[in-house]
Amino acid sequence: MNNMLDYIEEYGDFSFKEKAFNEVDNLIFSQLAYTDFKDIADKQSVSLLKGAKLFFAMYTQEEIENLIAISVKSADLLKKCSKTKRFSNVIMCDYINNVNDDIDKQFSAIHFLLDDGSDVVAFRGTDVTVTGVKESAMLSYMFPVPAQIEALYYFQETSMLHSGDIILCGHSKGGNLAVFAAVNCSNSLKKRITAVYEDDAPGFPKYFFDRYDYCQIKDKIHLITPQTSIIGRMLYHDAAPLIVHSENAGLKQHQASSWQVEGDRFKTEEKYDRTSDFISDYINELIDYISDEELELFFDTLEY
Repeated sequence: MNNMLDYIEEYGDFSFKEKAFNEVDNLIFSQLAYTDFKDIADKQSVSLLKGAKLFFAMYTQEEIENLIAISVKSADLLKKCSKTKRFSNVIMCDYINNVNDDIDKQFSAIHFLLDDGSDVVAFRGTDVTVTGVKESAMLSYMFPVPAQIEALYYFQETSMLHSGDIILCGHSKGGNLAVFAAVNCSNSLKKRITAVYEDDAPGFPKYFFDRYDYCQIKDKIHLITPQTSIIGRMLYHDAAPLIVHSENAGLKQHQASSWQVEGDRFKTEEKYDRTSDFISDYINELIDYISDEELELFFDTLEY
């Protein structure tokens, strides 16, 4: 079965001018956002090719293999992309990685400037630090969470430095941050947004979708989830999901590397499976039933 690595192999010789950005490209950039580009793309703009060379010069293969699994996969993805015409000349800039344990905030994002003039803003999903996991849990009882506020500030400040159309994307919590930033940004930025991708991302409180600024952007939002999605069905979504076939089972379907690709599109399923329906219904009923204070106490207890 093919995945995004096979897509890179098949379409890597096409620039973004020759072949427009699509849903699989979105997943690739949302996964590249898990790479640590500190001292590479934070204080300077570099091509993806140069950024890859700097990254692999900074870390040994042993050090990379000792990273968390998703960062190991993103490093492999970076190497694969750097060898193609499509991705090697993409400009990376405005990287940030901000973790604050005092206020339970984990936030990271980066810009990718494409050769067709588009600006792809990718927000990193939850890492495996206690702060990152706890903040994802906070989405169920606090709104907005610190990372959402920083995502809006980051998007508003950095996007004004670039021109052209804007695409926002992110996997897991990163997709939630992409939607939050797009909905709450200035009208001048909203006009430049062509698409927002949330890849198996937790949703929002129901009242979020009644807001006028959400209605302004709703038709540009693309929700993509696997058929046994759990994370992507937490809380509420307004967009109809594109349900992707995954070669993994259960929660491991959250791993984007397991999502199957046919040509330049995802292999899709007609509906969620029974496991996804049962667990998501149970979790959301629990969130609705238990008070915010009880949910906070529950997740604080898990931390210890």
